[in-house]
Amino acid sequence: MLGITDQTSFLLLDLRDPEEYDFWRIKESISYPAANIARDKMIPELYRFKNKPDKLIVVYMSDERKGCAAANLLSEKGYDNVFLLSGGIEQFNEEFHHLVEGRDVPKPRSHLLEEEQKRKSEVTNGIKMRQQ
Repeated sequence: MLGITDQTSFLLLDLRDPEEYDFWRIKESISYPAANIARDKMIPELYRFKNKPDKLIVVYMSDERKGCAAANLLSEKGYDNVFLLSGGIEQFNEEFHHLVEGRDVPKPRSHLLEEEQKRKSEVTNGIKMRQQ
């Protein structure tokens, strides 16, 4: 992690469980489980970014549905500069796989489809070569 400085324009919070965060996460995100919001367990970074005109608090979960409630709760607690990452980490991984890290990052579906097509092509080519 590069760290948060005065020039940092956004805070990226992973609201999933810590175990999920350990497996895979968006680079530079901070683990902040959604349950902490309801318990009013705010981290110092949240206070540093709260309602600052030039700062954004971006939150995400596995998908957008799960993140909505958490983002709304932060907003209800007075955080006016909270934004939900559209599509969650799963969609982010599909589009920006190179910005995801961890010990068990899932391959994007597009990569899996490419590998499957390549395997099928190799099988087809192998059959053609045996027929010649």
